[in-house]
Amino acid sequence: MPFDGFTISALCFELDQALQGARIDKIHQPEKDELMISIRMAHGGNHRLLLSANARWARMHLTTTRKTNPPRPSAFCMLLRKYLEGGKIRAVKQVGFERIVMIDIEALDDFREWTIRRLMCEFTGRHSNLILINPENNIIIDAIKKFSSEVSSYREVLPGKPYVEPPAQDKLNPLDTAYETFCRGIWENEDTALSQALFGLFSGISPFTAREICLMSGINPALPAAQSGEYELGKLYQKVRDLLEKVQNGAAQPSISFHNEMPIEYAAYPIEADQRRDFDSINSACDHFYTAKLNNLRLESWKTNLSRHIKLILDKAYKKRFYQESDLIQARGQENYKTWGELLTGYAYQLEKGMSEAVVEDYSTGEQVVIPLDVRLSPIKNAQRYFKIYNKSRKTIAHLESLMAANQLEIDYLESVLLSIQQAESTSDMEEISEELERDKGGKGAKGKKSPPRTVPRRYLSSDNMEILVGRNNRQNDSLTLKQSESQDLWLHTKNIPGSHVIVRLPRKIRTIHDVPDATLEEAALLAAHFSKARQSEKVEVDYTFRSQVRKPGGAKPGMVIYDNYWTIVVNPQEPRVTSLLESEIKDGEP
Repeated sequence: MPFDGFTISALCFELDQALQGARIDKIHQPEKDELMISIRMAHGGNHRLLLSANARWARMHLTTTRKTNPPRPSAFCMLLRKYLEGGKIRAVKQVGFERIVMIDIEALDDFREWTIRRLMCEFTGRHSNLILINPENNIIIDAIKKFSSEVSSYREVLPGKPYVEPPAQDKLNPLDTAYETFCRGIWENEDTALSQALFGLFSGISPFTAREICLMSGINPALPAAQSGEYELGKLYQKVRDLLEKVQNGAAQPSISFHNEMPIEYAAYPIEADQRRDFDSINSACDHFYTAKLNNLRLESWKTNLSRHIKLILDKAYKKRFYQESDLIQARGQENYKTWGELLTGYAYQLEKGMSEAVVEDYSTGEQVVIPLDVRLSPIKNAQRYFKIYNKSRKTIAHLESLMAANQLEIDYLESVLLSIQQAESTSDMEEISEELERDKGGKGAKGKKSPPRTVPRRYLSSDNMEILVGRNNRQNDSLTLKQSESQDLWLHTKNIPGSHVIVRLPRKIRTIHDVPDATLEEAALLAAHFSKARQSEKVEVDYTFRSQVRKPGGAKPGMVIYDNYWTIVVNPQEPRVTSLLESEIKDGEP
């Protein structure tokens, strides 16, 4: 992600033009290394300026994102409020062509006099920082990250210390580098690729931008620097100059490259990519890129953490099932004690107290049976003992079967939750799943009226132009099946496998299952198989019936239903048709 000199130069031009004279209304610090500055424009309207010193996501841009603020502001945030709130932005300038921006703000000091304060924004990777200084004497007032000489021998970032810029990278400034100096610098790196040599020569140019400049110049980025002549270097130098002029004069052409709808890179110029979206503003491009990127990272982190939690609970349930099955086998092994008791009662006249075993003939099979005896008990007492053990085992079996059924329902539910997490596509999906889990374990808000799902089911159109709806999680499955569908609609679900509820909206003229078009039935079954735990299988059984045959038992967990009078179809979710079906999904807002 090239938050490099070109991007910063384009941002500074836009921000300097847009925020000139704007008043700082409020300052928040939603993250330990991030500021959100609310700005009131002189001509009306408001903006939010985001400044981040995050080691990985250091950046600055206007944003539409709202963030939750901590209950108590940090000391640095309180200091900025003291010095900057109510002040007016006078300038937003880039330092040379480095990844450093200075924001000059005119605000009232303790003596009610207008004084310039300077916020130095250093976007230098893991050393990024936001530092407030007094430009009159170049003394640091405070910083979002403070460190002493024990951490850095080059400079100290502490209140009261002189401000020193980050150490130079021993690179040339592209703003004032002559063509001859440029050529010599490239040829000195004769053993490296041309794009790498360009990156190593100029400050403010990222490896990605160096590669893009080569492509825009019609030159292979992997061309060895030693093999580049004046023709190649002339085109390269001119392209750098052209880009510099555009970003410094407000003529940048921001763009974002995508892969499978996920942003990959952004720049202040048109990126050479198959999937690209152009923007009118570098601020909106940065905001779109980082919002999508960070939302996706937060989603993946959320999914990972919640999946780990669910798997731990599932492992306990699996272990419980194993022990219950062992106990059940042991209990069922005691069923022959009834037969032994009956045989001992029948042959009691032939047996005597003190015998260690009884060898008798089984009435039903005619075989000889050896029955161990307690020498301290009479034959009748031994028979009563076996009857007692048998009766106890019967109660144990009934109790175990009840426990195993409840545990299996818990396993089925947790597996369905895990599947919903794996298939979640947005933070809204995850919020619904988390809320479902909170309600299930009896957390706060578990009682009372349930809030409706925040997302809508996935929507598709069959080849017969019939609407197919697919639930995203258990709560939505309940809502889709029990509230949003009609009794004559078709309902589908994978047989004995966790998966989404699927509804096909059928016209009223369809009265029997035989009237349902075969293509629509197969496509709905393919979607049910795809959005199930059996997605990777080649043969998946999918049950289907009319919605009127589906009901929810009292006290059942979300997404759990029972159904009668159903049919079963076998489909292969690996079919190419599934891909075309998924690509035809109707997004929110589409007719």
